[in-house]
Amino acid sequence: MQYSTLSSGALQEIILSKYPLDNIIQCEYLYRGLNDNYFVMDSQTKYILRVYRHNWRDLKDIESEMELLEQLKSNGVSVSFPIPDKTGNIIQKIYAPEGLRYAVLFSYAKGNAPLSEMTLNQSRNIGRELAKMHSLTINRRLKNNRCHLDINAMLHQSFYAIKPFIEDWEDDLKILEEIIKKLSSKFDEISIEDLSFGICHGDLYPSNYHFSVGDEVTLFDFDACCCSWFVQDIAAFCYTTIQYYRNDRKINKAFIDGYQEIRKLNKTEIDLIPYFGAVNHIWVLGTQCSNFEIFCHFVRTNIKRNIIRNLKKYVDKYCS
Repeated sequence: MQYSTLSSGALQEIILSKYPLDNIIQCEYLYRGLNDNYFVMDSQTKYILRVYRHNWRDLKDIESEMELLEQLKSNGVSVSFPIPDKTGNIIQKIYAPEGLRYAVLFSYAKGNAPLSEMTLNQSRNIGRELAKMHSLTINRRLKNNRCHLDINAMLHQSFYAIKPFIEDWEDDLKILEEIIKKLSSKFDEISIEDLSFGICHGDLYPSNYHFSVGDEVTLFDFDACCCSWFVQDIAAFCYTTIQYYRNDRKINKAFIDGYQEIRKLNKTEIDLIPYFGAVNHIWVLGTQCSNFEIFCHFVRTNIKRNIIRNLKKYVDKYCS
């Protein structure tokens, strides 16, 4: 068995019973991604239970993620944080049919994801919050140095993960090769030392932060946290904004202005935002192809629906 879906009732009985919750009234399966997520609610509070996929993250990887979240929380960054059980343990073990899996209960991020629209004030606020995080994690590495992302990992390794799924589409394969060649050439021209490096969120997409009624932002889903250049996080936000929102230029300006209220970017970093946007998207595609059993519908269908050609349009327009 590759990937079992665990019973909400069994999780409530075996795992959630370990926590000091007040009369659990709901444990509902939300969605399957790289991990499984369950909505949990007791008589007073909402939570999210994440069950990590077997062999996706090892124990040290998860420990490093929890350590990062606790440090960010203790230093005033608004993040969804792990909840300890009655004995103080944060990470639970589950012996699933496919093998050992881990589970963590997280605080619930108030509000909703900005999937249909985003205000300039919201954009500015998330820019500030990301900059607060980066100010704390600059020049730092995660425990056991997990997930170090460089250009080779994000571009070339991703290409080899994507290639088998578009080999029958020779034009798309050629286009992707040309895009990667163009992006690689750009990075050959600059000094990597000009880019600030540290621990990044790694997946700063609208589904991974919520805004409350008062536009306060909470970051969550740090499963992709990694050691990389900070401009990668910034570029992931800006690239997605272009895909999601009609007023993307104003939103991205507000985001970068908010970021620079806390932490300044140099000219090289600002100039590379569009390029890292394309790099990050290729890395996301590569991750999805590498996890075919989870994203099989996307890999089989959507990746051949102008995904590569739309990426080319972006590169032609923003990476001149």
